[in-house]
Amino acid sequence: MAGNEHISILIPSNGRPCLWDALRSIEAARGQVPFEVLVAGALPEPRRPLAENVHFLPGEGLGTGALRNRAARNARGSIFLFTDSDCVVDPAWIDRAAAAVTDGHPLVAGGIRFPENNAWDLGDNLAIFHGVHVSRPAGPATGHVGTNNLAVARTVFEAVGGFDDRLTVGEDGDFLERARRAGHPAWFDPSFAVRHQSGRDTAAAVRAHARWYAEGYARLLAEGRVPGQPWRADRILGRIPGGAAAWSALKAALGVLGVVLPHPPFWRYLRGVPGAGLFYYARRRELFRQWTDRPAGG
Repeated sequence: MAGNEHISILIPSNGRPCLWDALRSIEAARGQVPFEVLVAGALPEPRRPLAENVHFLPGEGLGTGALRNRAARNARGSIFLFTDSDCVVDPAWIDRAAAAVTDGHPLVAGGIRFPENNAWDLGDNLAIFHGVHVSRPAGPATGHVGTNNLAVARTVFEAVGGFDDRLTVGEDGDFLERARRAGHPAWFDPSFAVRHQSGRDTAAAVRAHARWYAEGYARLLAEGRVPGQPWRADRILGRIPGGAAAWSALKAALGVLGVVLPHPPFWRYLRGVPGAGLFYYARRRELFRQWTDRPAGG
């Protein structure tokens, strides 16, 4: 690894107390690579003293993409390492992320560990981050890649143009798609990982997250920011009484089976299956609503 690398860890924060756990884990991951931490948004109350290398940038009212951009503009590192306030990082996380980038992959998604003390949160993670779980082998990133564990060479981030400040949901997918089109597809490396504990501890929280996710995805599709299009069957079934519910339930069941059965490390997560199924079901029901309310081709 090059000896002149410097990492800037960038965290958007909406003031949730879990930020303090994230910062403690980052300090515990201190290694050979020098680093700074930039927290943009709001600090939890009551406030606590920040370490000397942790810098706070106010950003009331900004979306997460805009907060990440604000942190990036004030960062001095040659590598940007993105995570979220609800993530606890592994020991050696910083050095391993730096190694992943300097070893030839300027856009690298790290591994995600799932919480096992909360079945709903486990299911939510299983539904979204199954493709980047720490049990997966290194290789081209597939499926959903979030910004809760993403290392990017500064030159690539700036060349792609950072995140779209106007987006309040789906800004990570938009950024990664623009990076791919610019010749920088994401690589997956599970050697640096975080435990993602979103705190979604009820069915209602999982359902709301799925709907929020679907709204963002539908918008990105409509604007041509990500590849794909609604299936014709979705438009037709969405107008048949009971069709949307039945099709959504079937797709949810097939989706969960397709995630869990082929990958034995997930068999230990069976208690999270109801949450994952609920996420898939609620997401598709919201997509039905988005697609049937929008004119065909719109």
